Amino acid sequence: MKKIQLTAVIVTSALSALASSIAPAAAIPYQSATVYKAMDGANQVVVFSATPGSRISVNLGTSPRPAARLAGACGEVRISPPSSGDFTGLEVDGVAINAASLPVQTLPSCVSGSFSETRSANFRTPTGQVVIVGKTPSSAVTISLPSLVSRNVTIGACGFGVLRPTAASGPLPASFSVDTTSYTLSTLPDATTAPYCRTINGNPFGYVPASW
Repeated sequence: MKKIQLTAVIVTSALSALASSIAPAAAIPYQSATVYKAMDGANQVVVFSATPGSRISVNLGTSPRPAARLAGACGEVRISPPSSGDFTGLEVDGVAINAASLPVQTLPSCVSGSFSETRSANFRTPTGQVVIVGKTPSSAVTISLPSLVSRNVTIGACGFGVLRPTAASGPLPASFSVDTTSYTLSTLPDATTAPYCRTINGNPFGYVPASW
């Protein structure tokens, strides 16, 4: 295991001397990098070095969000435009739907289980809805449409915050962005071991590997 040493701007051997010299707002970059990767136990994480108490919004890309819907009385499924207005990646019962190529038609009324005008193929309405036809009336239909996924990373008292994988989202994505800056996980500076923070007598202390 790597030897861990107590650090601030200046490393000292005495905790009392360190406590008096640490500025609580000091960040903990890795060398000159303020965004870097490391291992925290068995998990790879991304560490952000910034002002304590600040919050960083990390865009993790898109993720499918399956949802169940009941088909209408005429076997139709109406899918409203997402907030982004983009239907890219839409799947219905596991079948990919290219919304951009669908014809634009009005949605006819449904009378006794049949449309008042024939609609034998999927279409879009003038208001932007995608309408899937040919399903069994009142049956469950699975709709999956990728949506943006973001996570907030809060910078702790020692001046760094950690983006970790979660059980719900799985491992970290291969790339992510913060504001307009994009990052690739494989090319981030590798600190090997993540720093950690401890509060002693109300004062935060940051610990980093001796190899730094």
